Amino acid sequence: EVCMNKSRIEKYLLEKTNKLVFITLDDIILKKIEGININKNIEVPVFSSVLIDMANSKKEGISTIDILSAMLFIQGIDPYFKYSKEYKAIITKLSSNPLALASSLAGDAYEKSNLIESLIFARGYLSMFEPEMNLYFNYALLCKEISEQALEDSKKVDFKLESEDCFNALVKLYPEFSKPYYYLAYFALQHGDLSTSKNCFEKAIELGLDDSLENDSKDNLVKIKTTEKISLSSELIESEKYDEALAILEEIVDEDTSSYEAYFYLGYINRLKGEYESAIDYFEFAYKLDTSQPQLINEMALCFAFLGDLEQALELLEYAFELDSESIEILCNISMVYYNLENIEKAKYYINLAENIDPHDDIVQECIKLIYKA
Repeated sequence: EVCMNKSRIEKYLLEKTNKLVFITLDDIILKKIEGININKNIEVPVFSSVLIDMANSKKEGISTIDILSAMLFIQGIDPYFKYSKEYKAIITKLSSNPLALASSLAGDAYEKSNLIESLIFARGYLSMFEPEMNLYFNYALLCKEISEQALEDSKKVDFKLESEDCFNALVKLYPEFSKPYYYLAYFALQHGDLSTSKNCFEKAIELGLDDSLENDSKDNLVKIKTTEKISLSSELIESEKYDEALAILEEIVDEDTSSYEAYFYLGYINRLKGEYESAIDYFEFAYKLDTSQPQLINEMALCFAFLGDLEQALELLEYAFELDSESIEILCNISMVYYNLENIEKAKYYINLAENIDPHDDIVQECIKLIYKA
């Protein structure tokens, strides 16, 4: 039997018990379960909707299926229910295929968008009988879907943890089943664990996925590779190993044209090396991927300033200032461009803003000396 975590998601299922009423075993059912060695004085659940239909003459009586489905339901809500043993014996006796019954009930509820009820039927079977791969997998997916739709954070977290636990259990139980690896790869990505994510995507592909999941896995592997290389490049730049960083960054953009960071760093290194035109080209590529980065606009402005196009530099810096009015670096740069354009009033205005933010900043103090000397 699958370990169903008692505490984590049960609190979200308990309210569904109000759909059930309990009745004593009637003669018809008692006759059907002759020969089972259980306490016959127990109560069994039925959905209250069944009793309402009977009262409205829409239904003749309570069928075996009515009782079996309600038993699976209460078991799904509470795997440790006091009559669990008896219910299991009754289901085993009266249903030729409990798995087909549970799967069909879960499927019907899912089609009506009753995700929690669908999950309860699957959980009822999984907590009573030997695990079955597809039902267990669908249960894990249901937890994931409920987590994604949940509005409260605690519910999101609880169902996400349940889902992740189940996918981990699935790969242990069915190591040749590819899809759980695919979903575990995504969980690992969310945790920032790139190497586990990479291993899981690779394992899923190796075991065989349908085309759309395989293509998605391959795209993710490219992104992971990019992220790893970006992080290495960034370390090399910090150590001033620019040529080594350039080689890696050029490799990235050959394979993955969607990496903002790669184009940004290529521009940055080219600017440091005085290759301003090349730097601007790379910065423009980066800008097409993300127009909201003040740091990028600031870098591009510096290139135009070094090329002597102060008007263009100023236009860019004012846009960067709109995006981030608290950046000392942007304020100092605007101030210096105005200084070089001989607009001392404006230069003073922007350097004063910078000084208000951080009066002890060395660069701010250097700029103040220069501008106020003018």
